[in-house]
Amino acid sequence: MLPAAATVDERVPVHVLTGFLGSGKTTFLKHLLGEPGLADTAVVINEFGEVGLDHLLVREVSEDVVLLSSGCLCCAVRDDLVSTLAELASLAGTGRMPAFNRVVVETTGLADPAPIMHAVMSDLRLCRAYQAGSIVTTIDGVSGARSIGDFSEAVQQVALADCVVVTKSDLVEPWSLDALDLEIARINPSVRRLTSSMERFPPSDAIFAHDDDDWQPHFLSQDQDQDQGPASGRHSDGIDTFSVTLDRPVQWPAFVEWLELLLASRGQSILRVKGLLPVIGDARPVVIHGVQNVVYPPQYLPRWPEDTPRGWLVFIARDLTRSAVEASLKSVFTET
Repeated sequence: MLPAAATVDERVPVHVLTGFLGSGKTTFLKHLLGEPGLADTAVVINEFGEVGLDHLLVREVSEDVVLLSSGCLCCAVRDDLVSTLAELASLAGTGRMPAFNRVVVETTGLADPAPIMHAVMSDLRLCRAYQAGSIVTTIDGVSGARSIGDFSEAVQQVALADCVVVTKSDLVEPWSLDALDLEIARINPSVRRLTSSMERFPPSDAIFAHDDDDWQPHFLSQDQDQDQGPASGRHSDGIDTFSVTLDRPVQWPAFVEWLELLLASRGQSILRVKGLLPVIGDARPVVIHGVQNVVYPPQYLPRWPEDTPRGWLVFIARDLTRSAVEASLKSVFTET
């Protein structure tokens, strides 16, 4: 049985905006709220006071929700995030507040974004109204490399990101940005990387976009240790990035069984898995995308991206090696 072909999903995407302490996340959020293209957005933040939105507030929609001058809805999380998102969907569904087409959840500087995606994908109240969107991580162009070297939280935020925005790029030399860019690529080789400054912010459609190129890993230089594979990097906190190439199509049921067993046994070690699969019986690539022990529903791409291997998986994992994954993956081909 093949995965269902991609159809129009009318559920509201939930995007997560995260970033380490001092990375400029608040400034970036205020910029996003001012973009006309994001006027139909619900923004969930921890406390209004932390973001300084008073000049943007227009009127109260409910006890915890206000309508901003940009047209965005903004609310504070006082209790459980799941309850907050469920209430927003209920209010919009009953016409008690304007409808919205996306949610942006802003986390604290030390937060792990994975539980937010877990909630959206696993809670029955939420999965009817919402779908998982992008994880966007801001990283300080001035001190981001030091944060990555000193704090596992910063590494985790980069590792789980779909898009990394390097802020304060106007305050550092180009060579420093290049070095930080390489470090980001070592942690998360398939991440989309953008730069931001006080004078120039990337457009929202670039931040939240998904296209065919997003599924092509940014493989690192081939002069590194060949035993680690073409996309591999090791970090002091035990996090490795590595890719596994599939040289032939897989039987979909066998692959699903293998992935479920892998996550059941090593799910806490796998921060992220992302890739394209050739599946027997269909010429289109199947998109595999998961955060920790939760895998997003598989989808098709209409065609194979240019210069992409016929099948690959990129893992960002803690205390899990490429050789162990490859040895385990042999069972999929044994059954085919």
